[in-house]
Amino acid sequence: MTNDKQIDSIKDIGCLEAIEQIYAYLDGELTEAEVTDFEHHMGHCRSCFSRKELETELTKKLKKSSKEKIPDSLQNRLKNLIDNF
Repeated sequence: MTNDKQIDSIKDIGCLEAIEQIYAYLDGELTEAEVTDFEHHMGHCRSCFSRKELETELTKKLKKSSKEKIPDSLQNRLKNLIDNF
């Protein structure tokens, strides 16, 4: 529940600023005030909200795939490419 002081301190950020903050938001790098402003924008901008959801899913998939082991054959091919570069 927000109080009047919290509402007064919300900065109405634009779409460009919100888009620029998506990864910092997902990585937990925003200040509490920036999170409040970002989430406020997401609450009323469907376009930015959809973009954030897409980036959230992509980030989850990247994190999951980075934990999977790369096949030895691919590792060897990449090593050979780098060695012969």
